[in-house]
Amino acid sequence: MWAILLKVLSIIGIVIACIIGAVLVLLLLVLLCPICYRVNGNAHDGKITAKVRLHYLFGLIRAGYDYPEPGNIYARIAWYHLYDSKDPKAGNKDYIKDAHKRDNKKDRKNDIKNDIKDDIKDDIKKEDVSDTDDLPDNTLTEINIDDIPDEVKEESVTQEEPVNASEPAGDTKTEKKSGKDKKKILNPIYHIKKAWEDFKYKVIAKVKIIYKDVSFYKKLLLHEDTQGLLKTVKKNLIRILKQMRPKYGHADIEYGMDSPDTTAYIFGAYSVVFAKKLKKYVLKPNFEEKMLEGELEVGGFFNLFGIVIFALPVVFSRKLRKLRARLDRHSDNMETCRRKAEKKYNKALDELEKEYSA
Repeated sequence: MWAILLKVLSIIGIVIACIIGAVLVLLLLVLLCPICYRVNGNAHDGKITAKVRLHYLFGLIRAGYDYPEPGNIYARIAWYHLYDSKDPKAGNKDYIKDAHKRDNKKDRKNDIKNDIKDDIKDDIKKEDVSDTDDLPDNTLTEINIDDIPDEVKEESVTQEEPVNASEPAGDTKTEKKSGKDKKKILNPIYHIKKAWEDFKYKVIAKVKIIYKDVSFYKKLLLHEDTQGLLKTVKKNLIRILKQMRPKYGHADIEYGMDSPDTTAYIFGAYSVVFAKKLKKYVLKPNFEEKMLEGELEVGGFFNLFGIVIFALPVVFSRKLRKLRARLDRHSDNMETCRRKAEKKYNKALDELEKEYSA
């Protein structure tokens, strides 16, 4: 008995261990598998062409972009097309929604046609015309929806709209009557005071709220925790960008802008950024004419493991949690300030109406 129970437990343990091992292997595969990218560009005789390719999980996930326009943007997982700009039906939910809208419009037009046919038959019966079958087909079947006046369409729409039984029909009339019965206050002092209350609520109160908002964010930006968090974000972002930088590539480009000054500025920035790789990435300025000629090829790879390692210290940082708590408290305080200002404004208007309506 105990031997059988131990054997069953050992089998269950082996199965659980295999499942955990498979999950770990998949997780390591996703994190450590490199994401490869490649960019190619050519410019000759005023024509610019460019290609961007992205591969992940040994080509299982692919994405790309082709230029010039209209070009092509696609994203695929194995044989399934997530998106393809040349084929709007491939995984495009907007196209499916538009198709439903088009079908609804067709059904709508058919309903309007049928309603108009029924109205024509009713009018013919009222005029004591017995043989409606002898009428030509054009009067009943060949009805162009574009030739129908808008008034007829609106009438058919209003007839089809359901009436909500829970809403009493006489409410709108009573509201209109009550609005008419209200006497207008003609005292100029009332209107002056009302304009002053409107100005205090719409201008002064909002300016105070904006001032509080700006002063809070200014103090928050200069706080020690915020400054420390920004330094951590900057340091880790630089590390992530270093991992994503191109591993290989070359360029041989000759360019010229409208202004020689702009051409010189671009060449100066290029000399600073690519100071150590001037042989691989060659950029030749042309100060005489506007032009762009040459070739460019850049490629590299990175993995998600490095990004996750540098992103986790920021996401789970204690300073970030404090920052979120301060922002939540500030949003609550601003909401209470707005409600107080609105309540004060409504109370002032009610007091004015009571004072001058008597």
